[in-house]
Amino acid sequence: MMNSPVDRIARIVVQHKELIFLFLLTCIFFYPVVVHYDQMIYPPGNVVGNDVTALGSFWRSFFATSIRNGTGIPLWNPYVFSGTPFIGDPQTQMFYPFVWLSLFFNSDLLFGWWFIFDVFLIGAFTFLFARTLTLSKYAALFSAITFMFSATVVLRVYAGHLSILDALVWFPLILLFYERSFTHNRILNGLGAGIAMALMVLSGMVQIALYGMFVCFVYLIARTFFFTTIPTFKDKIKHLAIVAFLSLFLCAAVSAIQILPTWEYSQFSNRDVGVDYQFSTTLSLPASALETLIIPDALGNPLGPITHNFVSPPVSYWEFGIYLGILPLFLVALALIFHRTRYVFLFLFLALFSLLFSFGAYFPLYRIFYDLIPGFSMFRVPARMLFAFTFSLAVIAGFGIDVIFNSRISVKHTFGSVFGKSVLYPVCACIAAASGLILLVSLLTRLFDIMYLMPAFLGWVAFVAVFCIGPVFLKSDTPAKSHINVLKIVVICILILDLFSFGMRFIDTKPPSEVFKNPDFVSVIKNETDPYFRIYDETGLLNQNIAYRNNLFLISGYAPTWLKEYRTFFVQSQPDLYNAGPESWNQGATIKNFDILRFLNVRYIITKRHYDSNIGVSGLECVYDNDSVLVYRLNVTYPRAYLIPVSEFGNDTPLLVQPAQIVRYSPNSIVVNVTTLNPRYLVLSEIYYPGWTARDNSNTLEILRYHDVFRAVYLDPGTHQVSFTYFPRILTI
Repeated sequence: MMNSPVDRIARIVVQHKELIFLFLLTCIFFYPVVVHYDQMIYPPGNVVGNDVTALGSFWRSFFATSIRNGTGIPLWNPYVFSGTPFIGDPQTQMFYPFVWLSLFFNSDLLFGWWFIFDVFLIGAFTFLFARTLTLSKYAALFSAITFMFSATVVLRVYAGHLSILDALVWFPLILLFYERSFTHNRILNGLGAGIAMALMVLSGMVQIALYGMFVCFVYLIARTFFFTTIPTFKDKIKHLAIVAFLSLFLCAAVSAIQILPTWEYSQFSNRDVGVDYQFSTTLSLPASALETLIIPDALGNPLGPITHNFVSPPVSYWEFGIYLGILPLFLVALALIFHRTRYVFLFLFLALFSLLFSFGAYFPLYRIFYDLIPGFSMFRVPARMLFAFTFSLAVIAGFGIDVIFNSRISVKHTFGSVFGKSVLYPVCACIAAASGLILLVSLLTRLFDIMYLMPAFLGWVAFVAVFCIGPVFLKSDTPAKSHINVLKIVVICILILDLFSFGMRFIDTKPPSEVFKNPDFVSVIKNETDPYFRIYDETGLLNQNIAYRNNLFLISGYAPTWLKEYRTFFVQSQPDLYNAGPESWNQGATIKNFDILRFLNVRYIITKRHYDSNIGVSGLECVYDNDSVLVYRLNVTYPRAYLIPVSEFGNDTPLLVQPAQIVRYSPNSIVVNVTTLNPRYLVLSEIYYPGWTARDNSNTLEILRYHDVFRAVYLDPGTHQVSFTYFPRILTI
């Protein structure tokens, strides 16, 4: 007799109950996203947006809209920095499979669900990896919850670092496949690791991918030579070489479509030769940040009355946060004392390595990697290695759980009694007293604020439960199974309450219409009859997201990379400001050279300073003034496409300029109609970059540099239809 569908579902639930529990837990953690499904995830507190609103939403909207409109996959982005290779920036995640969901759903509303998906997968893969280490299901579940709701993960949600979480998803999966190559004696698991690595690269955060793959290779090497059943040294070398080769080869093959354009872009960007050591060590982890292991807000809290993005010494709340709960720290100590296996010491080594690396400028280890290991000099924020530290401690905490609950681990019967009386009972008294004090202060200062009252109350109850009730069970030589089950529930609840009370305060939502509300001056700019012009905004009020939604083009933007030669040209407009290195993109000083803006096809300047008529700038007119923000119109500026005489090609400011007609303008192509009686150069206020080709009907034209940064082609007298098309040159070689 066949089982009913209900029976089959029940069997699936029982078999995968831990993963289902992790998913439900994730949904509860992100309940504002689930409840407000018509709103987008948005950081609470005093911050103004995050990387989701500043970057992610713009990239997703641009990507999805371009494909829906029939213009194809956008390879070039004309909306920021006067044009930049969209495919060359890995953080756009063009080839990350899950990004393609934005074609079918509202990308703004998807971000919250992407975070839910990422956090769940981080937990699920951590659970599965922990199981391959022979941890019990309960211990693996504890490790998974610890890592997926730790500050390392949760604060990335608050900062909008979706690409970092997209990369972190695959880190435990790579380790899982590497471990299976030993436990299941199948070197083909290297292929699975390669797929996970490729997804890590395609997720867009190359820095996390580099760090993660390095840590995974360290794990593979240590696992090969220090504890394995592989008999001979020759066989070990063979196993290591084959698994490493398979994973690297498949990773390179799958992710080449992103790696190659990124490498090409890096040759022309501000990071063509890496970054200098001082910039690279920006946000090195100070020793004082270790306080956040116990007191997560020790270095400030962005939800407080003042936004503490950076405090002294320079600290980023989300880069330095390493809180993973109080109980896991106790369990880590327990594992190091009573369960000193090779796995425990391996993860202890990884934790110490990643911590010392994260110290950056404060410890010599980072300098070694910066100087000697290719790739490590391309990035800043050494503290981003902390994910390996948190993950390693979470795994070790799982071993600590098995010390208590796994009967296969030999621990003296007197442990519970002696350890409880000498350590846990005194700790119980101190923590219960401290939690009681917090509860009292909360009652006195915020009597009616449930956000402060409930965590304090639940924290007090939880600590009393684990440190008072727990030792009672542990000191018995033969505790009842029901008591053990109750204690397991209490312990997991304490962990959840602890991490949820820390992390849930960073989850909130907001309607997209409020997030991307147009500033008042946008209506003035949109009255422009010519559709092809650019805007210089030194205030940041017209961010690239709002600009794109209004089909407006900017000469600046918000991104970690830009074309180096373009920046060199741009800074001539306000040279007094630029004393920093090429890693800096500053703006906001008094404009000294308006011709630079004219060449960039700037029609409007958004600023907070007054430019009097006596400065002698031709055609500069104030069209909007509300005391705090002013909008100026440059009535005289160069068109997006124009003709100049051959004799004026080398002039600083050509005098005989004839506008050309743009008949089609899309991210990957521009078509211009031209009629001329004399030889002319057709100039575009578009950035020169390899991969752009030009054709006049069936004839290929050579694209020349104009003022080092713009595109130009030579035209004979006659009627022409010139089409410019972009495709990464490196993919055609």
